[in-house]
Amino acid sequence: MEEEQSELILGPGTVLIAPHPTETIEILATPQQTTDRYRLRLTTPPGGGPGISGLGPHVHPGFIERFHCVSGAMTMRVGSKLQEIGPGESAEALPGVIHGFSSKDDEPLVAEVEIIFTPPGPRPEADLVAFWAIVDGLIRRGDVNSKTGMPPLLHLAVLVDRFPEAFRQPGVAGWLTKPLAVLGRIRGYR
Repeated sequence: MEEEQSELILGPGTVLIAPHPTETIEILATPQQTTDRYRLRLTTPPGGGPGISGLGPHVHPGFIERFHCVSGAMTMRVGSKLQEIGPGESAEALPGVIHGFSSKDDEPLVAEVEIIFTPPGPRPEADLVAFWAIVDGLIRRGDVNSKTGMPPLLHLAVLVDRFPEAFRQPGVAGWLTKPLAVLGRIRGYR
């Protein structure tokens, strides 16, 4: 699957489907244009629910993730702090800080998101947009759970293992990634 997705040009105007098929991520700018970051537009319709953080609280070891609410509202967890973010407000998760968000159900959410590489400069192992491009391909092929919007566990483990600086889940889920990824590769997931 990664080989198929590597042909996808991830440039401005590319729209990806997030794990919950009602959400989209539009690429506004790439590291090739900005030298150190992606700029994205996340759109979740009313009732969109848990957002791309549907995977639960997680960590990005290789970049800062900054959310700026354009319209709608979201609840943002950064570390142990919960924030209600409305239009014009922002929240930021530094590398290694557990975070997640959920959208409010009563109106659409539009947020601009910056993924800022630390240190500056794109690195394939930290490329969350490439991660989501692969998930987008799996969704479009129908290779996801219709209730959760997520790929099968072994495929997800291979994907998370492939992008170690982009996405990690803390605790037991994080510890299980490597052995599950090995098993997934044995079963043919790439």
